[in-house]
Amino acid sequence: MRPELPPAIAAFDDAQRRAIALLADVCSRLEAGMHARDVEDLAVTRLGDHGFTTWYHPPEVDIDGDIGRKGLIPRIGKGPAIQAGSLVAIDLGPATTDAYGDVGVTRVFGGGEEPFVVHQARECTRAACGFASRFKTCGEIFIVSQAWAVNNRLKLRNENAVGHRLLTRDGLIDKGFPRSAHLATLLPRNRLHRLHPVRLDGMFAVRPVLTDGTQSASFEEALYIHEGIKVVLGRDSLADVGTLPG
Repeated sequence: MRPELPPAIAAFDDAQRRAIALLADVCSRLEAGMHARDVEDLAVTRLGDHGFTTWYHPPEVDIDGDIGRKGLIPRIGKGPAIQAGSLVAIDLGPATTDAYGDVGVTRVFGGGEEPFVVHQARECTRAACGFASRFKTCGEIFIVSQAWAVNNRLKLRNENAVGHRLLTRDGLIDKGFPRSAHLATLLPRNRLHRLHPVRLDGMFAVRPVLTDGTQSASFEEALYIHEGIKVVLGRDSLADVGTLPG
């Protein structure tokens, strides 16, 4: 049985569950020939149908590309179009005025067998979420993710951090929320990086990006850890990590 959550955290749990539903909705509407911008626009059109009004961060979509390099290399032109076998990575951060979700998935368009890197990216995220506890530090989440990649002859693409805190509407974060909460994740104290010695306490987004040198894949999930409580937000169990309903 899931523990009862404080009201503010329960709002994020609900937002994450609806964010997962939005992501599943978008994935179900993908069509051959779409470009990344088309998928991002699709997510925007479906936002209100899932009870959201704005974005914690804009939709991020990558098609057969270098996931994890967003922001460093701007997209030139339309980029590749979706076709059978394309790896489509989608990261959504839908929000209301009080809470937001942050979830991501990598899928093979048209079905078919997942490449090794996709399977291992899902398992790496699941392992990191399972490993996390109030006795572990932020840095240890990075280390266990990196170890998973290395043990499977892969590499972490996001070498600086594998996630960040999810911040509530408090203090300085209140002004400009929810985008202010996302901007605050750029601060080292809010990131899951190797040298972060602080024990896990609060909400965190976990997103290790794995690469085999040719293809990259990632899954993003949200955790809440405080004292004796640990919950994968928006999920009924750890087994649901990296999956979509329907």
